[in-house]
Amino acid sequence: MPNVAESACPQCSGAGYVVDQVLGQSARARRCTCEARCERCGGAGFLLVPRDGTQVAQPCICKHLDERIGLFNQIGIPAAVARGCFEGFKEYSPDHSRARAAAQDFARKYRRDVTTKGFLLYGKPGAGKTHLLVATLRYLALEKGVAGRYVEFMLLLSDIRAGFAANQSHMQIIDPLARVPVLAIDELGKERGTEWERSTLDELISRRYNSGLATLFATNYFLEGRAPSEEPGKVVRTRSPEFQRDAESMSLPQRVGDRIYSRLNEMCTFVRLDPGMDLRKDSHGAGSFWGR
Repeated sequence: MPNVAESACPQCSGAGYVVDQVLGQSARARRCTCEARCERCGGAGFLLVPRDGTQVAQPCICKHLDERIGLFNQIGIPAAVARGCFEGFKEYSPDHSRARAAAQDFARKYRRDVTTKGFLLYGKPGAGKTHLLVATLRYLALEKGVAGRYVEFMLLLSDIRAGFAANQSHMQIIDPLARVPVLAIDELGKERGTEWERSTLDELISRRYNSGLATLFATNYFLEGRAPSEEPGKVVRTRSPEFQRDAESMSLPQRVGDRIYSRLNEMCTFVRLDPGMDLRKDSHGAGSFWGR
């Protein structure tokens, strides 16, 4: 028998698709050249198979591949991490190993017909949290045919504000995110702390929670600690100079508020990812970790 590794396409390693990294655009997947014209169906997209003395049309594998590529292209993955995948995630610390295991476990066990608890990755910038969010969404779309979306919360707020200027209601932007099977929200807690921002986040999270839909999060804020200008346990509820000045030392509960934090505990498993250094600033980590 031929060796599978030797016979696999060198471009896609037998997956049938490749992901392009185009600066200024979201990640895009496409059929690999080895699947440009399917040899099974001749490009028709279906096969005739015998059934009960006759022949019936059955979708070819290549048609399912196109559907999954379409799902991937709707996620909105940033170009910087376009090729983020589990195989390319390097483990520099025990935190990395635990975080990767949690994300892979979620992706492999996820079922659309069962309410599934998501995960929340927290730690300092540059640890690989976004990479794991992307790897999870990529696996779900391309390997399991599950639709997902990726959003940075601050950019989502900007889109909503832009929608107001164009006479769009915030529901027109929120609704698709509230309905998608798996949603990944990056940069949680990075907002300015206004009541409007929190109510928008609360609405999105509550709708997904009530629908039993899985939501994934990543944040640079830790679970403990307090802002120097605040009393222990007190949550800043409105935008203020103190909220901005003390942002780096604030905890996640202080950034998002009691109600949202309580809901996050119900929806997610919390996973620390803090290797103690910013891998994007490390000359060795930058090339090997973010270059895919």
